[in-house]
Amino acid sequence: MSAVAAAAAAAGRLTRPLRYNVSLRLGTALLLAIILFGVVGTFVLPDPNDQNLDDAYARPGSVAHPLGADALGRDILSWVSHGLLTGLAVSVSVVLLSAFVGVVVGLAAGYTGGLADGLLMRLVDLQLAIPPLLLFIAASAVVGTDFWSLVFLLSVVGWVPYARIVRSEVLAERERSYVAAARLAGARLPRVLFVHLLPATATLIIVLASLQAGIVLLWESGLSFLGLGLQPPVISLGFMISQGRSDLVEAWWIVTFPGLAIVLLVLAFNLLGDGLRDAFHLDVNLLGR
Repeated sequence: MSAVAAAAAAAGRLTRPLRYNVSLRLGTALLLAIILFGVVGTFVLPDPNDQNLDDAYARPGSVAHPLGADALGRDILSWVSHGLLTGLAVSVSVVLLSAFVGVVVGLAAGYTGGLADGLLMRLVDLQLAIPPLLLFIAASAVVGTDFWSLVFLLSVVGWVPYARIVRSEVLAERERSYVAAARLAGARLPRVLFVHLLPATATLIIVLASLQAGIVLLWESGLSFLGLGLQPPVISLGFMISQGRSDLVEAWWIVTFPGLAIVLLVLAFNLLGDGLRDAFHLDVNLLGR
């Protein structure tokens, strides 16, 4: 087989799930469209924090404010565009940090076993015993509500699913012949963990990350709605909904359009995660869905 034919066959194997998996196609297309809208809006639309009281409560459909304006004359379209990018940034940051911590804990617990496994899993049980919202409320007063403080706070809860799933997979994989061969060949512990065992859990980690991103977005929006998350000048869709709830009857667009943006972004993450799960033929129960 020529190099061109081999490359074409490899490309076909990679794109086959995208061609025949409707959820994966829709999730990917929707997520790319949201990213494009956010990036373009950042350069084209006005600053979402700009206020113009002459345009207060401007209704949707005008040239200046296609989606309307809020009580301070801030453009809803601009707010939605910037808020989607903020939500994406928070979700991706939390997922990356949570995955890193959870994977390291899961690898260590699953491979070493014994006392270390017991202690790490008791830490997981302790984390699961604390209601996330109660933890967020208590910790937000200590760590603050800026971007990175919120990422750290959400990651405190987010690492647990990765640790549990990776541990369960490592417990099954550590007894396989390829791991034993690596140990007999003199491979050191980091190489066994990250070169041999980690790839065996990669598909689970990818799917879990895509599903968790939507949950993180809901956490961030909820905390911002309660006044415990991101606050201006940082743009948050949850904060905009909080500001418009008192005018829901007279100015429904202040709440409706940011809410629809959250729904679309969460839907994109969920479709992407479900599509990847089906493409990798993973067990639904294993991912807690």
